[in-house]
Amino acid sequence: MRYLFVIAALLAAPAVAAAQSPTPGHGMSPLEESLHRGDVAFARHDLDAAATAYREAAQRDPRSVDVQLRLASVARARDDAAAALGLLREALRLATEVHDDAGHGRALCGIGDVHEAQGHWGDAAAAWDAARTFGEAHPGSVPAALPAARLEALRRREQLAHDYAPVRDRIAERLRVNAAGAPTPAGMTPVAPR
Repeated sequence: MRYLFVIAALLAAPAVAAAQSPTPGHGMSPLEESLHRGDVAFARHDLDAAATAYREAAQRDPRSVDVQLRLASVARARDDAAAALGLLREALRLATEVHDDAGHGRALCGIGDVHEAQGHWGDAAAAWDAARTFGEAHPGSVPAALPAARLEALRRREQLAHDYAPVRDRIAERLRVNAAGAPTPAGMTPVAPR
């Protein structure tokens, strides 16, 4: 369920842009043409072509927040978390410099999503909290309910992990006892696995 929101916030922008962009060559700048080619390729799931076109766009405008976010979308689609985080952090830095609230919000949401996907719960919570705080200070920059929902899901995950700890400990102890071949509490020696 969470990916429905996050993909809408982070990854859908190139596909939406492809559908809304004018035909290449008709009043488009070279930057817009590169973005259009990348958006069309991304919508077709041709990640290599999308990355190539977005890199061309980045060469044309290295300070573009949107280009960095689109490159991060490609990295995320490739499951390259390290590259996605680097690009998202660069987008965040650029968005701060140029006062691009929407780009800032998208970068924070993307960072939270990547950390969460990697199981870096503390980093994810920090990014989602930053997105919530930024969204409150800059209405419309972050989908209103997304950060709160992700923070609640992380809190619930932490609570479930805490509640399940005694069960995990009993399972680990049983596996240790079974591996040692010691008698079980019922006095039976477990059968060795085949």
